[in-house]
Amino acid sequence: MSDKKKSPASKRAVIGGRTRKLDSVPPKTKTISEVDLSKVVDSPRTSDNQQKATNPDLLRKTLIAILITSLVFAIGIQVGESRNSSSVDEAIRSVIESSAKEIDRDVLERAAIEGVLKASGDEWANYFPREALEIFEAQSSNSFTGIGIYLSKSRGGVIRISSIQEGSPAANSDLAIGDELLEVNGTQVTGASLASTVALIRADIGDRVDLLVARAEKKILATIKAGKVQAKSVELTQVTSSVALLEIASFISGTAIEVSRVLQSANYASGVIIDLRNNSGGLLQEAVDVAELFIGNGIIVSYKVNESEKVFRATNSNPIKVPVVVIINRNTASSAEILAGAFQDRNRGVVIGERSYGKGSVQELISLDDGSKLELTVALFLTPSGRIIEEVGITPDLAVTPGEIGLKSLQVLGGLASFISKE
Repeated sequence: MSDKKKSPASKRAVIGGRTRKLDSVPPKTKTISEVDLSKVVDSPRTSDNQQKATNPDLLRKTLIAILITSLVFAIGIQVGESRNSSSVDEAIRSVIESSAKEIDRDVLERAAIEGVLKASGDEWANYFPREALEIFEAQSSNSFTGIGIYLSKSRGGVIRISSIQEGSPAANSDLAIGDELLEVNGTQVTGASLASTVALIRADIGDRVDLLVARAEKKILATIKAGKVQAKSVELTQVTSSVALLEIASFISGTAIEVSRVLQSANYASGVIIDLRNNSGGLLQEAVDVAELFIGNGIIVSYKVNESEKVFRATNSNPIKVPVVVIINRNTASSAEILAGAFQDRNRGVVIGERSYGKGSVQELISLDDGSKLELTVALFLTPSGRIIEEVGITPDLAVTPGEIGLKSLQVLGGLASFISKE
């Protein structure tokens, strides 16, 4: 069983294969509000970020979508050509007119919106500038230009590296899963939205991206050259002659199809181990489709907005019926938790490892007049038995330390196989 990527702690920053002392980092940095994103994101490009959980059936005039990674609350001012006369608008106008230096109004408006979202109390608040939307619409593709990292935002607003794509430029750097992102190319991102941060990281092939991260009490500066990234969310390993290990790193477009494809060429008569460790989420429908491969009929997940209930059901007349063990850890989140919860509640598999992160909220995207969007939290996901995931997580059936995962997985599968054979 392959281990997840871990990078050793370092007192020096890796710069293109060399090291550089952190005291050589330029001391002056800009804040995210000082950056004009229209100049950062000026054409359709993909980017690195944690994937969103969406359901195409919910797209309406307001472009409602289910997203599980980052959330937002609304603001009462308009942006774009038509602006309301408000104290916020008056304050922005006064700053522009009184400032000794030229200030871009769009930059101030974005900062104001993000400030309102933060003050709203929605811990997953996010705002998508018009220029950055194409990045997020393309982020679930299997191939993109970037450095190969995916980001998530914690309840406290800290942005961390949630995943590093194998074979990507970032995989050869000193970055590690769990690192807190402090600066991108000299711009502070502490307290910034995911959308703004991802826009800053966006790069063309060959472009240099400087990331300053914090790990424990150390700061590490990594310089990475952007390249073509092939997103691979599924990897299958034949653990024994009759047991298959299925590692799902994230739920991007085509993940469920890829899971089905790799299983067709594997021998898993004695069982399947599904490893969801460090899987921070992704497209909701992909997670539902993976669950449906193993769960024949019935509820996978549901939620209710006002009086309207949405239920995702499995309708597979010929599901895979071998024993299943699902591995989770503290970084398993969002749609990955939904998958683990479905296996658990439907008595379709045994969940082992650590209690998961606890991210299970429903959001909708609301369009603003200038083409930008707000992401609003509207409901909580429920497992098949009605359990809430948000802030609770999925508690494993069997708590297992990382060092024991491989052996325990096989032992549990053996026990399940023995139990099934006696039925």
